Amino acid sequence: MRVLFLKADPITAEVRIIPLLDALRAAGRIEGYAVVNRDMALERGRLSNYHAVLTHRNPSGRQIAWIRKNATRFVYDIDDLLTSAAFALTRKKKHDLEKMKWCIANAYRITSPSMRLLTVILTQLSLSLETRGIILPNSGQETIPKPKPASKPRLLWVSSDTPRFSPGEFDEICRGIVSGVRETGIESLLLGRFPEKIRSALGAQEQIPWMPFDSYRRLLANQSLIAVAPLSVDLPIDEQIAMECKSDVKVAEFGSSRIDAAYSPATPYTETELPCTIVPQNTFCDWRNAVLQLVGNFPEAGNRLGEDKAFIARRPSVIALRLLDCLEAARINVPVRYRAIATPRLGRILERRVRKLRLRVTGFWAAR
Repeated sequence: MRVLFLKADPITAEVRIIPLLDALRAAGRIEGYAVVNRDMALERGRLSNYHAVLTHRNPSGRQIAWIRKNATRFVYDIDDLLTSAAFALTRKKKHDLEKMKWCIANAYRITSPSMRLLTVILTQLSLSLETRGIILPNSGQETIPKPKPASKPRLLWVSSDTPRFSPGEFDEICRGIVSGVRETGIESLLLGRFPEKIRSALGAQEQIPWMPFDSYRRLLANQSLIAVAPLSVDLPIDEQIAMECKSDVKVAEFGSSRIDAAYSPATPYTETELPCTIVPQNTFCDWRNAVLQLVGNFPEAGNRLGEDKAFIARRPSVIALRLLDCLEAARINVPVRYRAIATPRLGRILERRVRKLRLRVTGFWAAR
């Protein structure tokens, strides 16, 4: 089988999809795959034709047009709640919502890291799940690293986006974590986007805005770390639903890296089948005590996590077999060729400028 992956989001592709395709190719379960970006440029691989088509999240208009014309069947992966009313605030985002809705309505298989996310999306869009929805969990490490040595750990806090919390809740969590860090005298590492308030309060010796996925996994495997994973449980209802539809990817990544971590009592963590330590409430005392416990139990607690059999089921090579089942089910009877021409850089710039001008003109006449 040869797979054509129409990549819509670079980060999610590298974290969620590419490792599975690599695992399938390495195991000889697929002949190979090619990756096409939003501008229809072939980024990776080049094969004569393809038996299965895969896309995810928010495909571009050209990607959707190609699927409509060429793919009688395709697999669609959505890993976050991008279909909520709060998402479709602008004209462009409303257009994006229509594209995602089309993918969900027409995909032969829909994959998602949680049944809760699938259920909410289909309810919002008034669509039927039938037999098309497949749970495709996020993966952890392929190989569990060697046990971490007894040393002083650093506290890791990872966030792919600026953390969203209710004001009082955010203050309680931050004060609790900062208090635990100061009492134990450990250093902290912030990875991702964080407001200045957190950085200054923690006095983080290191803050990394972004790191390549492979480097991130190596850091988890090789460094002596404990971790915190706060998530809000007190947002307005529309925003809180989005939090509840997050995945347990941090549990999979940390546990399979022998990292003991503390997690908020939020749905992605309370409903996971993976072993993890839940902080009772998002309060100052509970988060302070959680950090003290993590430091006191290092490295034994994290090393024990790495031996838990639950993480074997989250290896990329294991999760990849679920994706393979979906690709086989959506196999195209007559293999398709990929002949789309990439949008030239100059053409892309002009296209965007024309679109902005059109929106301004439309807005001007609408306002009169």
